[in-house]
Amino acid sequence: MSERRVTRRYVEGFLQVVQEQGLIDRVEEALCRIDAVLRDRKDVRRFLYHPTIARSRKKKILRSIAGDGLPEAFTRFLDLLIEKKRERILEHVCAVFREAADDLRGIVRATVTAATDVTDAQRVRLQAELEKLLGKKVVFDIRRDPALIGGMQVMVGTRIFDGTVTGRLQRLQKHLLENIGTLRAET
Repeated sequence: MSERRVTRRYVEGFLQVVQEQGLIDRVEEALCRIDAVLRDRKDVRRFLYHPTIARSRKKKILRSIAGDGLPEAFTRFLDLLIEKKRERILEHVCAVFREAADDLRGIVRATVTAATDVTDAQRVRLQAELEKLLGKKVVFDIRRDPALIGGMQVMVGTRIFDGTVTGRLQRLQKHLLENIGTLRAET
């Protein structure tokens, strides 16, 4: 079973508990702190993943990374992961938790890549159109990539809406190559 799928199982039960206690936002912040440390500090990641290091030491370091005043449900969740030797899923927990929490909130996250800077008017119009299309509140991250030549590309989950000049040229090239192959076969 993939680590992402295992993570989803742990997160679903945990999310249910923190939702009942109204702690989703606090827990998400703490999980993201842990995620940032794991991404930035290889030494911490090696420490947590090392099989011979005592579980009590791993629990202690996770608590110190997550911060003070954490809900009991959160510390129990971290303890459970350590006790079940599931430290490796920690690198997926923040993303999976955020996805599930956003789903509960009715939010979808999108990444917008534009060839030029997006104006405030374009941002408002884009958000309104995406919310209308997807039926959810949209939160997006805007990036600039001049290589797109013009237009923008919107990625929501695994769906891509490509309105870039580069994308259009690639589709035109593919269409032309397919038609040339058809013409050669006919002659």
